[in-house]
Amino acid sequence: MADEEPKIIIDEGWKAQVEREREEAEKQADVAPESTVDELEEAGMSLFDYLVSTLAAQTMISLGLVAEEGQEKVVVDLGTAQHLVETLTMLREKTEGNLSEDERKNLNEAIPELQRVFALRAQQAREAAMQQPGIDPNPPGLVQ
Repeated sequence: MADEEPKIIIDEGWKAQVEREREEAEKQADVAPESTVDELEEAGMSLFDYLVSTLAAQTMISLGLVAEEGQEKVVVDLGTAQHLVETLTMLREKTEGNLSEDERKNLNEAIPELQRVFALRAQQAREAAMQQPGIDPNPPGLVQ
């Protein structure tokens, strides 16, 4: 028994399965951007509008206006919401003069509305914090 070497059994089936999955993922990755662009164009929306809509939707989720997909409860995350509003504001500054009229209008409508809701949520958070002893109503990093 001491002279026998252990047998190594290699299951080649999993390698083939992984390779098939990788190839399928590559095919889907090649198709997805074009189909998304086509779908956006059919809806009369540019990629920039889609980006703004996506960031605005993420902000609304962070502000607790809507529940995240698959979740029943809404969660307010003011830090993330603030970051997303600042990202949209930076995007407006960096694209100044390079947007279509519709793109500029959509961005300029989204930012003030999200800022308004952010201010309301921040005030609600401060008021709730004041009701609880030992919690700072003005945590560091929260713009007032």
